[in-house]
Amino acid sequence: MKVWITTVGKKPFAVLNAVWYLVRKGEYVPERVYLIWNDFVEKEKEIAKNLIRVLLESYGVSPEIIADESVKVDEDDFHELIRTLVRIRDRELAEGNEIAVDMTPGRKFMSALSMYLGVASELIKKKKNVHRVYYLHLRDLRFVDKPLVLIPFGVQKCYNMRDEVNACAKN
Repeated sequence: MKVWITTVGKKPFAVLNAVWYLVRKGEYVPERVYLIWNDFVEKEKEIAKNLIRVLLESYGVSPEIIADESVKVDEDDFHELIRTLVRIRDRELAEGNEIAVDMTPGRKFMSALSMYLGVASELIKKKKNVHRVYYLHLRDLRFVDKPLVLIPFGVQKCYNMRDEVNACAKN
């Protein structure tokens, strides 16, 4: 099963657009989605949840979207976010699932910890790791929180950050 883990920020399209980009390319179509959220983004979480459901259903997937209290974190508790990310990763790896983490939305510390989840294990020679870490980069901030199809493809690119780290390590 393909799993998508992301954080929710104040911009619902930032949550949707990376998965939309990859689904549209046929690169990664998740069947289970985790939306990690906090009290400050509860409304945006519901919007993002509905957008992701509609998107994946339009591609023939009936997604399981987990956005309940089990993935709610306190915005000021970095350790809780780390524990939540690790708990999800360990459970999904134990089930033999392929995991992608989207570090695009949310606060900077959330993105940093998402990136860490994807590459730190490899850097310190442990085996537990997610398979992909994505970041949808916008070169023109006028398009922040716009739907993917309203953003020119020339100003956006989705990076697999694990590939970027591995490429740097080889040089």
